[in-house]
Formats: sequence, C-alpha cells, structure tokens
Amino acid sequence: MPRPALRSRKLRRIKTRTPGGRLVTHYEKRFASKPKCAICGRPLSGIDMARVKTEHIRGLTVSRPYGGYVCHRCLALGLRLAIRMSSA
Repeated sequence: MPRPALRSRKLRRIKTRTPGGRLVTHYEKRFASKPKCAICGRPLSGIDMARVKTEHIRGLTVSRPYGGYVCHRCLALGLRLAIRMSSA
C-alpha cells in the first residue's frame, strides 16, 4: 500500500518495469494542458508551454481583448460581426 501522501488521484500512476523485471507503480505530478480557445478549441498561441507545465502563474495572457481566452482568429471574426451588426 502506498504511503498516505500518494493515495490521492492528484498524482498520475504509471506502471514501470524495473531492470530486475518487477512491475512497480511510479507517481508523477499531472501537468496542465495547453490553454485552448473557448470558441473553436484550437490551442492558444503566445502562451509559453514550459511555464504552464511547471506551475500556474498569473499573467499568462496575451495583451489584447479576450487574450488568453479566445484565439486571434475567433476574436477578429467576432469583431467583424459586431461591427456589421451595429452598422446595420
């Protein structure tokens, strides 16, 4: 039985075969996936993946409206639609 700190599902369980032929369980930290666009689901560009993997850091956003939430293509499309709706 693993020690109490390793019993939670917070850590990933990976079965590894040792050089001696035994099958042991290794516990690894789960990494966050790359942030994705809320509209199309495409991974957001401009956010450093290495920083996302190590720990959650505030300020991992792009300095534009909806930066870090919506990709640049969906934002441009939304702005175009908003302008067309307001002028019509």
